[in-house]
Amino acid sequence: MNLNLKSKKGFTLLEVMLAMVIVSVGLVALVQSAQTGGLTTTALREKTGAYHVADQVMLLLYQKSDLKVGSHQGQELFAGQDYYWQAELKTTDNIHINRIDLIVGLDRRLDYSDARLTGFTKSR
Repeated sequence: MNLNLKSKKGFTLLEVMLAMVIVSVGLVALVQSAQTGGLTTTALREKTGAYHVADQVMLLLYQKSDLKVGSHQGQELFAGQDYYWQAELKTTDNIHINRIDLIVGLDRRLDYSDARLTGFTKSR
């Protein structure tokens, strides 16, 4: 029986294991990338919704004729998500202009805001 080891073709165990390590590292990176993309998409959707709500609330505040200096708050439903907002109406150095600082977030306490807007309106 003549076994010629040099004439056999194929991969050694070491080569197969090294290839498996390389493929597994690539797959882990691919899964992490997909997960990060999903989280980023969710965060952007929430932030976009918050700015839409902030824009709509600011327009409603502009239209109110009985808006008083002080704090105002509320809740809006947009795209199946509840957004909470708080507006602070303040006087400015110009007696004819008031400032509105508006924050919008997903948390009722507004510890973290997803959107901030500032607007100015005529004093009433």
